[in-house]
Amino acid sequence: MSDSCLVVTYHYVRVTEDTIFPTLKALAPNDFERQLDVLGKAHNFIDCAELEAAILEGGKLPEQAVLLTFDDGFRDHADVVYPILQRRGIPAVFFIAGDTLESEPRLLNVHKTHFLLAALGAEGFVAQVNDGLQDLRVATELDARPPAEIYRYDAADHLRVKHLLNYELPTLQTDRLLAGLFAEHLGEEVAFARSLYLQRQDVRCMSKGGMTFGFHTKRHPVLARLTAAEQHLELDGGVDFIRAVSGQISVPFCFPYGSVHTYTDETLATLERCGYSIAFTTARRWMMPARDNRFEIPRFDTRDLPPFQEVIPNA
Repeated sequence: MSDSCLVVTYHYVRVTEDTIFPTLKALAPNDFERQLDVLGKAHNFIDCAELEAAILEGGKLPEQAVLLTFDDGFRDHADVVYPILQRRGIPAVFFIAGDTLESEPRLLNVHKTHFLLAALGAEGFVAQVNDGLQDLRVATELDARPPAEIYRYDAADHLRVKHLLNYELPTLQTDRLLAGLFAEHLGEEVAFARSLYLQRQDVRCMSKGGMTFGFHTKRHPVLARLTAAEQHLELDGGVDFIRAVSGQISVPFCFPYGSVHTYTDETLATLERCGYSIAFTTARRWMMPARDNRFEIPRFDTRDLPPFQEVIPNA
C-alpha cells in the first residue's frame, strides 16, 4: 500500500481541427487515450471516495495511486471523456460551476476569454480589449508581464490580457467588456453556454455510471479577490447543489484557477463550514494524505505527463 497519490487535472478534451476554434487549447482525444495507456501501465486508478478515506479516515491507498479530475463541466466530459472512461473502467471526478447548470446557463468569463482568443487570435483580442478599456475609461497597460507561474502553459502574448481580466479589472468592468466582445464576435451567450456545458441529465447519467461530481464555485471567480461575505456566497449551497443533481453524499471542491494566491485562509475556513469533504489546487506535486491539508490537495496538469513530457514526475 502507498502513502501518496498522483492527481491529474483536465479541461477541454476535444478535436479542434476543422472547427471554428482550431487554436483552442484542448487535449485531443487520441492524446488523452495515450496518456491513460501510460498511466495504466504503472499506476492504479482510484475514485474520489478512496482518496477521501485515506485523508479523512487514515485509509491506505494502492501503490502508485492516480486520480483523474476534470474542471469546468464541459460537454466534452459527457460526449468524449465519459465513454472512454467507461470502456476502460476508470473512475474520475468532475467539477461544475453552479451557474452553468441553471435553466439559462451563464457563460463564465474565463471561457468567454478562451473562445474570444481562439476566434480573434491573441493580437486581435488584445487590440479589442484595449479598445474596450478606452471605452470604459480604464487606464492600464497591457505590456507588463504577470508572474510566469500564474499561466505556465500560455504563450507570452496571452499572459498579460488574461491576468488583467482575471486578476486586475473590477468584476463589473470585466463582465461588461467581455459581454460586449462576445456578443459582437461570437453571438448569444446562453445558446453558446448550452452547447458548451454539461446539463443536469448528463450529471445524473454519469453519476449512475460511477463518476463523482464536485463544486467549482457559482461563477468561477478568483476567490482571493472577494470579501469574506462574497466568498461565502460563492461557496454556500454548493454541497446541497451537487447532492441534488448527482445523488452523492460527500462533495469535493476545486478552486478556480487553483494557485495558492487565488484563495485565502478565510476560503479554507468557509469550505469547512459549508461541509465540503476535500478541495483541490493546482500545486504541482504528488498528494500525501498524511501531510497535506485536506483543502489543499495538489494536482498535476495533463501537460506535465507523457506524451507531453518524457516521464511521469516522481512522488
